[in-house]
Amino acid sequence: MKFGLITITLFLMSFITKDVKSYVFKHPKKKKVTVLLESENLGKFKKEKRGGDFYYSNLSNLGKNNINCSVLFYKLNKDEITNLVEMPKMIMGGPDTSPAYPLAYFSNYSKLKKIESNNSQWGKPDGDFMYRQADIKEIQGQKINQKHMYAYSMIDGDMFVNIHLSKINCKAKDSTKMKAILDGFKLIK
Repeated sequence: MKFGLITITLFLMSFITKDVKSYVFKHPKKKKVTVLLESENLGKFKKEKRGGDFYYSNLSNLGKNNINCSVLFYKLNKDEITNLVEMPKMIMGGPDTSPAYPLAYFSNYSKLKKIESNNSQWGKPDGDFMYRQADIKEIQGQKINQKHMYAYSMIDGDMFVNIHLSKINCKAKDSTKMKAILDGFKLIK
C-alpha cells in the first residue's frame, strides 16, 4: 500500500512544473549570436558595458538557490587574437574558433588559481562549450567551501564567452544544481 502511494505521488509530482525561466544573453555588437539559458529562477540580471566587453550578473538579486551567475562577453584585441587564438591554433592545428581557447586563457589567468583545488575540465574542443569546475575550501584561514563552475565558448574569431557560477557553503545537491544550470546553456548562431 505504501509503495503504491509513493509511486502515485511521484507520478503526480512529475507533472508539477518548476519555476523555469528563459534568459537571453547577447553582446550588442554580436546580435546574430545568442547565449540562451533555460533554468530555474536565478533572479534578475544586471547588464554592464565594459569597454568592448559586455557583462551580465545576478549578484545583486540572486534566485532561490543563492547561486551567483555571470556571463562575460570578452572582446579580444588584435594582440589577444594573435596570442590566444592564432598561436594555439597553429601549435595544435586547431580550428579557427574553439571553446578550448577561452578555457585555456581563463583557467591560466584566474585570480583564484592559487587557492583552487579539485579542478576538473570536460567538453570537446569542437563543441559549443567546454567546462571547468574548482573548489575553494578556505580564504585567509576562513573556511568557505565555495564551488565555482564555468562554461566557455567562442564567437567568431574575436570574442570569448565566460559563464561563471559560484556558491558559498556548497553542498553536493548545490553542485548538482549548478551542473544542471551549466548544461542548460545553449549557443544559438
